[in-house]
Amino acid sequence: MRLSTRLLSLLGGARSHDAEAVERILVEAVEDASRRWPGVTVEPESYAAWVAARVPAGVEPVEEALAQLRLAELLLACACAAGSAAAIAVFDAEFIARDRRTSDDEKQIVRQKLFLAQGDTPPRIARYGGRGELGGWVRTVAARVVIDSARPAREQPTEDDLLDALTVDPGYTPEFAQLKQDARKIVQTALNGAIAALPARDRMLLLQYHLDGVGVVELGRLFNVAPSTISRNLARIRGVLLAQVRRSLMSHHKLWGDELERLLEFAQSQLSVGGAIDRT
Repeated sequence: MRLSTRLLSLLGGARSHDAEAVERILVEAVEDASRRWPGVTVEPESYAAWVAARVPAGVEPVEEALAQLRLAELLLACACAAGSAAAIAVFDAEFIARDRRTSDDEKQIVRQKLFLAQGDTPPRIARYGGRGELGGWVRTVAARVVIDSARPAREQPTEDDLLDALTVDPGYTPEFAQLKQDARKIVQTALNGAIAALPARDRMLLLQYHLDGVGVVELGRLFNVAPSTISRNLARIRGVLLAQVRRSLMSHHKLWGDELERLLEFAQSQLSVGGAIDRT
């Protein structure tokens, strides 16, 4: 069976496509993977199904959606998830073993998280969606391991924990006493949407700084940039969040004038855990 036939059958017939173009893209991806990682192979039907599960929704035609994915790297991830020793070996050599920012013990934890299933939960490599560079995605996993190893007794954080870390008691500012319940709900919802819209790297940086309490020097080491760059990025991200909260309050809650400004001040206090934020 052709790769395109299997993939298109899984996507359903409603999405526009050029079958020959889809086949050519998939075959070129397999050839690219073979050149980069000789000896790494997967069953064609398994690879087509793996890609189909990660094709972006709402992008037409299918070949344009495929162009948004790193298809060769998805093949390597697919082979690793299937337990291929050859694939895991080359993956390890390229993305884990030479990482100078992690210790040998931390590398071993990364390997366990990526390649070992936990009960009914597939290995974490199955979470790679192919939208970004595989090496960057692995570095994010490794960064989480480094942070977690520094606080082994603490519960594993989630993005909901990040929201909690960015949130203060609505009664913090006395003049909001009357708006206490509504303010919390409105601003929390706006913040939730704004954080969800951030790029994964920005969410990770907020998580590590606000929730994990990692300083800018250590974050600079993890992300291989100067601490001043981390500080600027944090200020930029908080500014982006505040701007998104403003838009949300104006468009969804029809707020403006003094009422909008008061809620924005409240939102700014929530986002000021790591320092003051300039309004945008």
